Amino acid sequence: MNIGVLYNPFTIVALLYALSGVWQIGHLTRPDRYDKGWAERLPLAAFILHTALVVLLTLKAGNIPITNLYESVVLLTWCVVGVFLAVEYIYNVPSMGAFLFPVVTVLSVCALGLVGNTLVAPPNLSKFWMIAHIVPMFMGYAAFTLTFFFSVMYLTQQRQLKHKFFGPVFHGLPSLEKLDTMMWKALSFGFPLLTLGLVLGAFWMKYSNALGPQWYLDSKVVMGLVTWLFYAGLLHLRVGVSMHGNKVAGLTIAAFVVVLFTFLGTFFLGGQHGYQKVSKEGSHHIIKEFESKR
Repeated sequence: MNIGVLYNPFTIVALLYALSGVWQIGHLTRPDRYDKGWAERLPLAAFILHTALVVLLTLKAGNIPITNLYESVVLLTWCVVGVFLAVEYIYNVPSMGAFLFPVVTVLSVCALGLVGNTLVAPPNLSKFWMIAHIVPMFMGYAAFTLTFFFSVMYLTQQRQLKHKFFGPVFHGLPSLEKLDTMMWKALSFGFPLLTLGLVLGAFWMKYSNALGPQWYLDSKVVMGLVTWLFYAGLLHLRVGVSMHGNKVAGLTIAAFVVVLFTFLGTFFLGGQHGYQKVSKEGSHHIIKEFESKR
């Protein structure tokens, strides 16, 4: 185990997200034993600490915090929880946290596992283009993450109805109609953001030569296009042929697997997407270069 993880402030955030997941699941399945107040306070406390860490990482890097894979996962997780809290406040979707926070906890553990990873971003990347490309991409990914959870909730509620399980889970989940509507809203929000991020990223790579003359063959670029095609197909099924229900929910879950692979899987297959593999000493040197360019 990397000893640095024990002293990493994100460890506290991960623990709070884990407690949030336990309490949210408890409130869904045993509402008489798990107070609703704590189910709301724990995620908010975790997100506030998470936000403080993202701000510190941003000040340290002088840019959005994606100087290494650890920071990238920390930032994506922050986007996911932030979008979730906004959706919960605006649309009042009960029990969504019971599905979301266990996965957020897994993402947080993955982030901690990447502490000390030697893939780092070069310090000469354009600050403007990094923000223009990364912000819409990550917000789009966050929206697709919520689409995934709405789909899982839809299939869960459908199963409750099919087998006539009218217990606390059935009463704690929204109706199938509401979940279907929220799937569509999240998908409609995320797809334009993904499109914008991909277009700006392609423009940036073409004219900056950051990925070389064959930038379009980069595994992450290719998988980004595959992700876009997948969600474009989902939109067509929803708008063009008015497909609803469990088929769309199942395809949405499959699409999210593609998102996860695009975001992290390509790195484990050898793709670097502009990141440089350096020694630990070299990674410290590059981070100092980032700080010196603030």
